[in-house]
Amino acid sequence: MDIKALVDEQKDAGEQLLRRLRSKGFDVTVGLWAFITDEDEWRLYIASSDVERVGLAQAFVTVNRELVNSTGQWVQNSDVRLIESRDLIAVDAVRNGSDRFPTNFGGRKLGGLIIDGAYIYPLSGASIRDESQRQLSQ
Repeated sequence: MDIKALVDEQKDAGEQLLRRLRSKGFDVTVGLWAFITDEDEWRLYIASSDVERVGLAQAFVTVNRELVNSTGQWVQNSDVRLIESRDLIAVDAVRNGSDRFPTNFGGRKLGGLIIDGAYIYPLSGASIRDESQRQLSQ
């Protein structure tokens, strides 16, 4: 199966969205594009403790507001998957990501998600790695 390319405009739009969310006080534990094998599409996963704190619906309202204001055609709300910061997808992404640079992940799974690759944005700080390590040890 041919994997559709994740174009630079998508990467940039995803990064812009994550930056805007963080600037508004929305927690972004980790953000990543994953090519979902079963869907044959790229999806932007955003892991956040706000999903746990305010609920999925309210967290998505915040994300959707920033989508409308920031990313144009390159990220649509149907592309976004919000997950809890303790979700195994997030834990694996943090484990495989970098604090400073985007990571092209060539693995076949993140958490229980079957993928054909992922692009993990740089992590926002050491506290994320600490949280990941704490969750892994539980």
